[in-house]
Amino acid sequence: MSKQKEVVYTVVNSSCDHPTAELVAFRAKQLMPSINLATVYRNLTALENENRIIRIHSDKGDRFDKTLCHHAHFKCDKCGEFFDLLGIDLQKTLDNFKNEIHTISSVDFVVTGTCKNCKDKTY
Repeated sequence: MSKQKEVVYTVVNSSCDHPTAELVAFRAKQLMPSINLATVYRNLTALENENRIIRIHSDKGDRFDKTLCHHAHFKCDKCGEFFDLLGIDLQKTLDNFKNEIHTISSVDFVVTGTCKNCKDKTY
């Protein structure tokens, strides 16, 4: 693994906020000032292809996650916060459809709404 890929992986693996590529690049620059956004994108794709991270498709750009098991996410419509919803058993739900589905290559399950921090704020 190249040093750049190692830095990108370290950033994603130490993040709990499901960072965008731009945020990964910003954090990676703190560890390796010479890294650029194109290198970050290339290494995020490589890490995804190696099944070391997952990509979450979002209307405001893809996000990256260290948690590899099938799980749901919540995205706040107001502040954009993104976090895991680990209490939902997606595997059990997917198993209910095993007769209709041959292979599942990825799962993007994102619940949107307003987080607790934003419920009383006005924007």
